[in-house]
Amino acid sequence: MNERWRDAVRTVHGVESKYKRLVKAIAADIESSALASGARLPPQREVATDLAISVQTVTNAYKELERQGLIRCEVGRGSFVAARVTETMSKYMLDTAEREVIDFSIARIVHTPEHDAMWRKVCATLATIDDQPWIRACRPIAGLEHHRQAGAAWLASLNMPANPETLLITNGAAHGIFLALASFVGPGDTVLCESLTDHGVIGSANVLGFTLKGLDIDECGIRPEHFEEMCDSERVSALVCTPTLNNPTVALMPDSRRRAIARIAERYGVYVIEDDVYGALPAKTQTPIASLIPELSFYCTSMTKSVLTGLRIGYLTMPRRLALRAESVLRVSSWAATSPMAEVATRWIMDGTAQHLVAVQRERLTTRQAMVREVLSAREPSAGLIGVAEGAGLLASGPRDARVAQARNCRDIAGSLPRGRRRTAERGALMRCRRGQRSHLQSCA
Repeated sequence: MNERWRDAVRTVHGVESKYKRLVKAIAADIESSALASGARLPPQREVATDLAISVQTVTNAYKELERQGLIRCEVGRGSFVAARVTETMSKYMLDTAEREVIDFSIARIVHTPEHDAMWRKVCATLATIDDQPWIRACRPIAGLEHHRQAGAAWLASLNMPANPETLLITNGAAHGIFLALASFVGPGDTVLCESLTDHGVIGSANVLGFTLKGLDIDECGIRPEHFEEMCDSERVSALVCTPTLNNPTVALMPDSRRRAIARIAERYGVYVIEDDVYGALPAKTQTPIASLIPELSFYCTSMTKSVLTGLRIGYLTMPRRLALRAESVLRVSSWAATSPMAEVATRWIMDGTAQHLVAVQRERLTTRQAMVREVLSAREPSAGLIGVAEGAGLLASGPRDARVAQARNCRDIAGSLPRGRRRTAERGALMRCRRGQRSHLQSCA
């Protein structure tokens, strides 16, 4: 047992409690890396015996360390030092100018001069309007009525029926997913997700204190049989999933599997939180799982991954019985979404600009992926590649190991050609796409 822990509880003075001294000692070891990330802490009873203190004192210390995010306690397994953002990583995340790096850690859409022109145009229009309630209103918290109506119209275009009364305007999809989780999930609850999932869900688990468990996946997303097995063996509160272009696998879940997931969730009373942030990109609109079981589902999407990166406005629908709770979480977390940005999104939805920019995105992605297909076909002839505009993501099929290898090789493609040749290749690839050279997804029956 660490000698510093013994000294800490021996030298208690005044009203300071032993458990607080123990918390400070363990925290100091974590901060100094004497206890590495992932290290297993000794069992509470063992610590109590070694330090000659009560088990309750150790329990209180571990609970406080968990509350501070320094450790995580797992029933049946023990207590472990939580993974933490290092000072170096923190500096990278917060201080690095984007133009100084080529950052493959963030999935972002293509930005063109047309995006800049559309942005300048809407800003100029807004500057001429005398009555601008979106810059002075504090309510409604859920969002101005015409903003919610536009949001409902946008969701309808994604095959997701929505009632403005149960729709919240959010500051992006990540915010919406957090609101959904915070509305009904508590510490100790079990939440399921894809075994490879977005880091935002993992962060929500750390903040809200629920247990996140991964489900087996294949090239088509979550395997329904494993989802059912988990629901049958554990008390599951929710499933968080991205059926359309999962990040990072870009899996596109077929309709039959979406319906299977919905049936299992309904049978076991498990809420589904569906992240459809890429839902507008496939040319063929998919069937949201949330549309199949609306009273058990939260559905969230945003403009950042399909229209404009900086247009951080999202739309969240929820079961009617949880609408008030979700709005309360919105109020305490940010009061409301940013109304001027919601006004831009609303105008673009209603005048067709949003749909146009999605079409621009599909065309550009198809062109780029045709270039990737041409380069990678010589390296892995059996690998299936398909453009977003044709229904899926960059690496939508083929053996999993091959897809991983291809994803790594993609990093070299952008810099492998001189600028002039790159432009020529892009034009040639677009012409080939238009002539109908297509790849196909392998069967996901």
